[in-house]
Parts: sequence; C-alpha cells; structure tokens
Amino acid sequence: MAALALVAGYLEVLVPASRHPSPGVKLGLGNAIVLFALERMGAKPAFILMLIKVACSTMLFANPQMFVFSIAGGVLSWAIMVAAHKSGLFSTISISVLGGIAHNAGQLIMVALTLSPTVALVNAPVLAVAGIICGLAIGILVQAVLSAIPQEATRV
Repeated sequence: MAALALVAGYLEVLVPASRHPSPGVKLGLGNAIVLFALERMGAKPAFILMLIKVACSTMLFANPQMFVFSIAGGVLSWAIMVAAHKSGLFSTISISVLGGIAHNAGQLIMVALTLSPTVALVNAPVLAVAGIICGLAIGILVQAVLSAIPQEATRV
C-alpha cells in the first residue's frame, strides 16, 4: 500500500495539469490510498501508511521544509477522516472532501506558524475550494475502487 501511495504521488508530479500557481494545490492521488486503507483496514494502518507516504514522498520529491507542511496536512486530514468514518454519518465521498479540506487547512496552519499568517490567509480561499473539488474527485475514485474490490480481498 505504501508503494502504491508513492507511485500515485509520483504520477501526480508528472502530470502538468496538476501544477497550479497557488502553492499546495494538487489532486492528492496518494491520499486516495490512505482513505482506502482507512475504509478497509482501520485508523491505525491508515495512520502508519500516511506517515510512510509523507516521509518517503518528502525524501523523493520535495525538501525538508515541505515535510513540515505535508505532515501537518496529513495528520489533520487523517484525524478528521477517522472521526467522520467512526461517526458513521458520512459517505466515503464526504469523508474524502472533509479530508481534502482538512489537509489544506493543516498546511495553512503550518504556513501561518512558520512563514506568514498573511500568506496563509491569502491562499486559504483557493485551497478551500481545491480541497472540496479534489476531495470530491478522490472520494469518487475511492468509492469506485471499494465497490470493485471485495472486502475479503483486503483482509489483513
């Protein structure tokens, strides 16, 4: 699962359409694997997968400063998705949208704390909309994959 998350993240780096003038905007293909893990394996395996994905992605595709933003977004996203999943009130798509918004919020909080509150505020509207749109796309993808792969195939 970790290798799949890294490959998904790498594919995202290769796609020119994913490059956006606002920093931090990307589809989040690697996060689809974390959401799949949450849905099929539970919170703890999803958390470990998220940590591995962030650490390895940083080493392969980014710099140490990006790690701080990625881990903040990843942890907040994971926590919100776990809470939504455990509540039983949200669909996979809704959980993904909440995760996308939370991921961007976590990054913005870290930007405000380490760089500039103004930069965070300026980028907040774009990242909020991006979190909704990308979370929706990832949620639809994950829901389709969950439907296509029997529950028994992912038992650990």
